[in-house]
Amino acid sequence: MLGVNYTQAKDFAAAEACFRKTLALAPDSQPTLLNLGYVLGEQGRYEESLHCYDRVLAASPECAEARYNRAAHLLRMGNLKDGFADYEARFAAMKGADSRIYPQPRWDGSPLEGRSILVYCEQGLGDALMFSRYVPLLARMGGRVILEVQPPLVSLMSLLEGVSQVVAKSVLPPLTDTHIPLLSLPHLLETRMETLPAHVPYLKAPQEKFAEWQARIGAVSRGYRVGIAWAGKEHPYPNRSCPPEYLLPLLQLPQVGFFSLQVGEKDRFPLPPASSDRVIDLTDNLCDFADTAALIAGLDLVITIDTAVAHLAGAMGKPTWVLLPHLADWRWLLHRDDSPWYSTTRLFRQPQDGDWSSVIGNVTAALQSLLAQWQPTAETAEAIFQESVKRIEQGDPAGAIGALQTLCGNDPDDPAVWYQLGRAYQLAEQPSGAEHCYKRALLLQPQSAAIWLALGELQLKRNAFGDAEPFLRRAHSLAPDSIDILLNLGAAFVGQNKTDEAFDCCRNMLILDPECALALTNMAYLQLRSGNYEAGFANFEARLRVEEFAIDTRDYRQPRWDGASLEGKSILVYGEQGMGDVIQFSRYLPLLAARADKIVFEIDPPLIPLFKDFSGTVQVVPKSSHPPLTDAYIQLLSLPHLFGTTLDTVPADVPYLFPDRTKTRYWQERLMHVENARVGLAWRGSPRNPNDKERSCPVTALASLGGLPNVSFFSLQVGPAAEGIATELRLTDLADELKDWTDTAAAIANLDLVITVDTAVAHLAGALGKPVWVMLPFAGDWRWIRGRNDTPWYPSMRLFWQERWGDWAGVIERVRAALEELVRERHG
Repeated sequence: MLGVNYTQAKDFAAAEACFRKTLALAPDSQPTLLNLGYVLGEQGRYEESLHCYDRVLAASPECAEARYNRAAHLLRMGNLKDGFADYEARFAAMKGADSRIYPQPRWDGSPLEGRSILVYCEQGLGDALMFSRYVPLLARMGGRVILEVQPPLVSLMSLLEGVSQVVAKSVLPPLTDTHIPLLSLPHLLETRMETLPAHVPYLKAPQEKFAEWQARIGAVSRGYRVGIAWAGKEHPYPNRSCPPEYLLPLLQLPQVGFFSLQVGEKDRFPLPPASSDRVIDLTDNLCDFADTAALIAGLDLVITIDTAVAHLAGAMGKPTWVLLPHLADWRWLLHRDDSPWYSTTRLFRQPQDGDWSSVIGNVTAALQSLLAQWQPTAETAEAIFQESVKRIEQGDPAGAIGALQTLCGNDPDDPAVWYQLGRAYQLAEQPSGAEHCYKRALLLQPQSAAIWLALGELQLKRNAFGDAEPFLRRAHSLAPDSIDILLNLGAAFVGQNKTDEAFDCCRNMLILDPECALALTNMAYLQLRSGNYEAGFANFEARLRVEEFAIDTRDYRQPRWDGASLEGKSILVYGEQGMGDVIQFSRYLPLLAARADKIVFEIDPPLIPLFKDFSGTVQVVPKSSHPPLTDAYIQLLSLPHLFGTTLDTVPADVPYLFPDRTKTRYWQERLMHVENARVGLAWRGSPRNPNDKERSCPVTALASLGGLPNVSFFSLQVGPAAEGIATELRLTDLADELKDWTDTAAAIANLDLVITVDTAVAHLAGALGKPVWVMLPFAGDWRWIRGRNDTPWYPSMRLFWQERWGDWAGVIERVRAALEELVRERHG
């Protein structure tokens, strides 16, 4: 009993000692010999274990347990003839191995000509995959084979040579002339090492699934493609799973794209975060083993523990490396690094129990050696290249970088590969890698306008406009007819406030394409920034044709207003672009109301309360996908053009928005005890704005405003940007009380000054006629005239421009000086 307890605790040495003591007292005890044989086998002492079973069988030749246990040792030692003969005892030795009742007789190996035979897959999925190789032999003997398999194998096995019909396992076996369990075929067909049916592949993926999975993973998606599986079910072999943390050295290899073949056990053995991003997991799309086979077919190598994946890959003739525990299953034999069952399989065994580190170290070294010799064919290399370009175009740089790195390693003199690798790095926001690749490409192809352009675009991304200019000038000289290059060169000039040069770029684009909407829009920006409103707003109409802007993509049933008489008619005004634009250009509605009988003003819902008292002729409605029906429609920012606005005719009567009276009184009472100058602050705009990074000021930069006497600061910032407020300012945070724009307007009405970046708060304060100072980036928005510290749009507004790109410190220093002066004047 003590020996059994030690066995259950897996202390096999202690169990052996107990059983030997018992055997000394009762030398012929069969239970003791069986137990001793088992614990010796678990220690890898197979010859001694066999001796125990032979002693039992000498006394009791029909002992099923002894024969079954002996079979495993004989098979792992390569004695297939005697091993498979003993293996027939498994049904008597294993409880519940097959409890079904068969109306047809069991096949005895006699001729099958013209007879049907049911072959049913017993035990695990791996056994079904491994021993299905015998089915074609039965078919060649003239039998009509009905193969009964586990449901996940039905689709895959239907393509097996010689099978007439594949059915899913059920309680009632199909009726045939005869039947046989699958793992009895090696015995009945007298398998020896020299007669083992080792031809591979004998399993293959369905062609339609292969094509589907090739499209899914790409022809070769990341260079050398390796499938990997690391965990099996805990029972009956708990020691065969490799904890995934051991895989880290393997998964760090460059030029390899790893694909997970791990379907189950993910919760028990999850990949560690440090390696999970190195393994592409498409297993959610695996419906059965036909899908798994199709995925494997698109790989170069499979690395797996001893599980069904190993047998599937081996049966498909795929190069397969199997990671084995120290005492491996009998199916892999002893002391071999190959398998007679699978000619493309290589075995990596633990040198001692639990030593996965050595196994993975050997596998990693072997894969490194393989990669050093691996070169894709010209056809494969082209497929890699085209698939990588496709992934880049689809916005998936991770799916391209590894494959392109491999191509660069195999052919370092191909400029196209270096260029595309640079694009992938740029898309992955790895600018240093992108720059290195572009410069390598440029050395190989110095006359490529695309490469010069790419280098220029990299500098633009960094806001290094001066550095971008020479790259883009060179690209333009090589491809003077490229509108894309002219667009980027114009951006480099704008970023340096080189307005004349930027304007020339727009003119050149229009020479190439007189209808180029982007060129006209960019020209409008330059004209508006220069104060040429009449021409600027006329060209600004082209914005509606720029697809990527998607300003107003709806279909209207009514005609667009062209400035004609609206007497007795209604008009829909669509509040386009940002909330600041709606506030700024809503000043045109009173002018329009003088011409139209009714205005329907369609704006973003958060702005609606702000305009509820705008005018009796204006109906304010929320934006929708279907435009309200009126006699005519117009986009809000087209009104300056239709009203012929010039620098001298800007409708600048302020205030034209008014705060809610009840809320204004609340804020009056809320702030009445603040005797200092009340200054509101906002430092961040909407992150949806593509220029938000440039126009928004880090909150930490505002700290230098702290310490000013006789000034109390109030935050008007709402949303996530309100977090992390600079404590040096002693700033009172109003965010919790600013529920909508009417709250913000009422609060502003009770402040003495608002200091803000270029965001909707600036326009709201200006529209309320409140003193407002706007801090602007070096290359400010077209709404402000460059070179002026005032604006015709808001008489109460003052502008503070960056003198160098990104120099918020300089702006805030000048704001502080102006604020000190204001406070001195206030206090005499």
